[in-house]
Amino acid sequence: MVYKEGLEHYPNHSELLSSRAQLLISLGRYEEAKLDLDDLYSRELNNEEMLLRCMLIERLDGVTGEARACYGETESAYDNDTNNQLDANYILAAHLAESPQSDSLLLKWQASDDPMKNPMLEEMLELERGSLIQQLLP
Repeated sequence: MVYKEGLEHYPNHSELLSSRAQLLISLGRYEEAKLDLDDLYSRELNNEEMLLRCMLIERLDGVTGEARACYGETESAYDNDTNNQLDANYILAAHLAESPQSDSLLLKWQASDDPMKNPMLEEMLELERGSLIQQLLP
């Protein structure tokens, strides 16, 4: 209710829309969350929101041409982001895009001294694709 009221007063407030999408995802209301992320996409999504939108597309419709193109676009956004550091989301985007560079990105990240390295990422990437998406978006 708070998000609805906030967006009635500030319909172009990207952070409100993004937060509502994340809340809807946590409630399993994926179609509604995707609508919010689609709205943000028409303006500008950050890399994490782009990845989340792609995973929602796949969760709702399967591995479609739209989902693959979305992951490819997300990987490119990470590649071209000069402020972005190599992180789990970047590697996940490359993996789900079925990028030839995903393995080398994972190795580079594992060799880094990034304190945010998550040992579970490697295990997650070994999951079958459908299981991975199901685990991230139950």
